[in-house]
Amino acid sequence: MTEQYWIGDFFINLPRNQITHDEHTQTLPPKALAVLTYLAKHQGDVVSQEDLLNQVWKDIVVSPNSLQRCIAQLRKAFGDDGKAQGLIKTHAKKGYSLEAAIRWKDSRRGNITVNTNELNKSPPHHPKPGTNKVVKDRFSAKHIFVLSLFIVLVISITSTLWPSSLPIPSPASPLHINDIRLLTSTDNRELASAYSPDGKFIVFQRFPEVMCTSHLWAKDIETQQEFQLTLDLGSYGSLAFSQDGASLTFVKQNNCSAPALQKKCFLLQQLDFEQALQSPQTPATLMECKHTDIKSPTWLSANDIALLQKDQGRWKLIRYSVKADKSGLLYEVNNGSVVSYDFSKRHNLIALTTVHESGVLHIEKLTPEGAQLSSHAINFRGVVPQYGTIYPNFSPIDGHLIFSTGKQLFTLSFDGDISAISMPLTDAIGTPLFHPNGKKMLAIKGHYDSDIVSIPLSQFSHSHTQQTDTLGATVEYETVVRSMQEENRAKYHPNGSLIAYYSEGDGTSQVWTTNIAQGSTDLHHEGLAGTVSPNDFAHNAADSNYTKQRSQFPTNTYVRNILWAADGQSLLVNASSQLTRLYLNGAEESTSLSYPVTSLFHWDSEHKMIIANILYRGVSTLVELNLTNSEFSILTNHEVTWAAKTDRGELIYKDNADRFWLSSAIENKLIPELTTQGSHQHFILKNDVIYGINDQYQLWKYMLENGSFEVLGQLPDAVDYITDINDNAILMTLRVAARKDVVELSIK
Repeated sequence: MTEQYWIGDFFINLPRNQITHDEHTQTLPPKALAVLTYLAKHQGDVVSQEDLLNQVWKDIVVSPNSLQRCIAQLRKAFGDDGKAQGLIKTHAKKGYSLEAAIRWKDSRRGNITVNTNELNKSPPHHPKPGTNKVVKDRFSAKHIFVLSLFIVLVISITSTLWPSSLPIPSPASPLHINDIRLLTSTDNRELASAYSPDGKFIVFQRFPEVMCTSHLWAKDIETQQEFQLTLDLGSYGSLAFSQDGASLTFVKQNNCSAPALQKKCFLLQQLDFEQALQSPQTPATLMECKHTDIKSPTWLSANDIALLQKDQGRWKLIRYSVKADKSGLLYEVNNGSVVSYDFSKRHNLIALTTVHESGVLHIEKLTPEGAQLSSHAINFRGVVPQYGTIYPNFSPIDGHLIFSTGKQLFTLSFDGDISAISMPLTDAIGTPLFHPNGKKMLAIKGHYDSDIVSIPLSQFSHSHTQQTDTLGATVEYETVVRSMQEENRAKYHPNGSLIAYYSEGDGTSQVWTTNIAQGSTDLHHEGLAGTVSPNDFAHNAADSNYTKQRSQFPTNTYVRNILWAADGQSLLVNASSQLTRLYLNGAEESTSLSYPVTSLFHWDSEHKMIIANILYRGVSTLVELNLTNSEFSILTNHEVTWAAKTDRGELIYKDNADRFWLSSAIENKLIPELTTQGSHQHFILKNDVIYGINDQYQLWKYMLENGSFEVLGQLPDAVDYITDINDNAILMTLRVAARKDVVELSIK
């Protein structure tokens, strides 16, 4: 099988699903590359749509939209907007053709063969019967000379058309990772690592077991000695040293005693680093925010600290003066929001990623005083999803930053161009921070494993008097979907025993379905999306272990939400803030919207309406949106973390203070019985009954009809999300492992 070939100057690597050109590598869906390969095998010929559909989607019923989407993806990878049609041409009512020279690499021998249709159009010569001897005799003299001249001519032509050698293209980024080693390796989770300015220490958070609070620690890189820096556990954010290394600064979250606008209060704190190395310390508070969020402190000078502050849903960059004890605006985006930033003392520059009104991510360059030097839209080129969120840091390469999608490392120029770094990531790695010498990087490497469990409702069928005695009883559950990777967002089929969920089982975020009619399923994922027959749903109903991949999203895509259509024949998926409809027969449709979808809550498949959070003018906004024309109406000015719709069409939502609200004709009403029951967990709705989890991990229900509230039982603190409910059980995601370690990457 041919696994690698060239189309002009484009190198195609099928095992990696990549196209490389001019040191820029893009990852494409396998089906798109299968279409390209079939066209390449018939270079110059017009291949019909029917032939392509039959060859690429064998024994599967898909719409022509699937093929057209692949063609559009390929043209985009080739830098063709579809008008020029430089490589792939459309022939009206006939099909497509590939108009370029093809160079094939023999995977068994490493040889290269060339499709020479464009070099030699003459038909082959066939001598007349009985003339073979004459031809042989004459060929040995005059024709040898002519043939030699022809060979020299061909070599001259091909040496001009071909490069002198045809190696596999090297990665575009000049950064090459030489080695990776663990700096921490415990049974705990370690997060938020940073180097000291002299490069001798690293600091990080260490979380005991599954707790959400941590201590701050330091480690001497040379001696490997560790030091606990904080006296008390806390909810700490990212860590930043003062420029002289004397102080360690961070933001700590506390529960507000009487929240007016938010549940959490934020404290900017610092530690004396030298004292903390001698014995654990209690941090000193520099400033407290009770009505806005703050995060990501960075020292700009001996006196000034930069911070991100969230006000009315938008993030802006502020400067806090330690001596004056006051803050002021450094930079904000009109009708947009700041996503992340980094400061380079060496260059005396600030780099920001910002989202503008259009929802497009930009890279911007500022002076420490907030003056904008440049601003460019980031060109993801299909390698990272259009609305992907990234958090780049400065790198030793002038004019370039570095960031991670969790699955791949990239560099980013201030012109908005990204380039892949040649390092496959077997485990997720966060965006690295460089050592002061520029030869090493610090990052967090993690492995996350979660299973899908069901909680039978039958265990809650006791009477009210019995409930009082079992208030703290542990809830029984059973595992229904299990693997060694992350499974999440499970949703029951509306009429059957299927569930849909997403899995990271193969290292990418994909949508799967499985049948759980007869109990738990150990997942041995088989097949790929698009290998579904029209009778697939009926087959599922007969096989309790039948598991099927339904999507083929690119590597750096993340599935956020999954919803079933009312008829159960398709799924609407929010993948990296873009909507895709996946049909059980293997077809799929992409929905083009004007704004990124940050969360998808409700889908009326019949009327093509959704309730969702969209990023509108830089603010996450709850809307009801028409999928046909992208028109929407804003449902509330609250910042909403989760929402659902009742059977009567009423809207229930939870705000950022974990308060529950019920929509009404005049104004939305607070549900007072649930004031203390909200948490970071989601909630679900069934037959006008709300089910949720509070901060104590108690499962509860609230009946909208009569306002009655009941605690059902105690859940393990490893529960991540409550995701769905049917007449028999509740689906939840249970965290099995959340290993995170500090690692150091060496650069060649």
